[in-house]
Amino acid sequence: MKKIYLILLFFSLLGGCQPSKESPALFAALQKVECMIEQDSFPAKYVIMYEVISNDIGSIYQITSTDSPFVEWSLERPERVIKYKDRYICLISPMASIDISKEKLLEMTNYQNDTIGPIRNGMWYIGVSKDGKKQLLVSTHTTYLTSRFYTFPKLLEYAFNDYDEVNLPRFVLGMYSLVVDTSYTPKEAFRDHIQYIEGDIYYTNPFDEYFTEDKDSIHSSFFAVLNGKDTLKLNITDTIMQCLFFESMNNPIFFKSLPQQEPWYKLYNLLRDSTFYFQNEKGKYIKYSIPFGDTYWLFGVKDSLGHNLYDLYKRGVKENLKNIESFDEWDSN
Repeated sequence: MKKIYLILLFFSLLGGCQPSKESPALFAALQKVECMIEQDSFPAKYVIMYEVISNDIGSIYQITSTDSPFVEWSLERPERVIKYKDRYICLISPMASIDISKEKLLEMTNYQNDTIGPIRNGMWYIGVSKDGKKQLLVSTHTTYLTSRFYTFPKLLEYAFNDYDEVNLPRFVLGMYSLVVDTSYTPKEAFRDHIQYIEGDIYYTNPFDEYFTEDKDSIHSSFFAVLNGKDTLKLNITDTIMQCLFFESMNNPIFFKSLPQQEPWYKLYNLLRDSTFYFQNEKGKYIKYSIPFGDTYWLFGVKDSLGHNLYDLYKRGVKENLKNIESFDEWDSN
């Protein structure tokens, strides 16, 4: 009888130690957000917990306190809503397979009866290791630079293998878009119509030697994307707020080497994995790899006059994000 009792006790203990359905990283981040709610850190009713990046190293979540249970600029709805105290934690990821329907979201939060308050600029980042054992909270405000997690050195170790606050990357590739010629008709195959790529490269040190090198060295050093023997040089056109803005050289051969079907995904992979800085050191070029921030999930296709024609998306972005273009459309669905 004693043996039976011990066996039952053993299995009852197992039942009480079932692992959480969240990943260790998400579970740890949720605990941090709940602790912040306990400390009354959020002035607004809804807490947007947005997955900025998640990979084999860790996850980074952007936290904002808002007056709506969705992301206002993109109308992204949460995949889950967790009510904690008098706040609603809205878990949002552009890569999530599903999200809550508008009807269910309104039922859970009573959002339609809420009064919209003032715009709130408070923002936090939570970096968590893959196993959830290490985490970091960063408090900031929404600005042009702080909307990019890689401007905070302490967050780097939760996204990159080779970098942390001690070993900073010199440059980080940020946002970019495609510019097509005037003969292009939107939504047709665009590979043969690409004129150039434009975007920005963040530099971590505002006193970087890039700006103090002699003129001959600056003009001979360059940024480029490689595709086998093809090289797409990135020409720097401006410098604003620790960002080098670039336009790629006009190189039809580089773009025509992309596959006819879905050339965007190939180009995305090249920019992510094969962007380099070639520094001229006493007549010899030293190649330095540039990591990709990978903060954004959509990329513009523009005409040569700067008009945005439509957007391209990272592979895996949920389909409903590609279709909603206005709040009226969201409200009618």
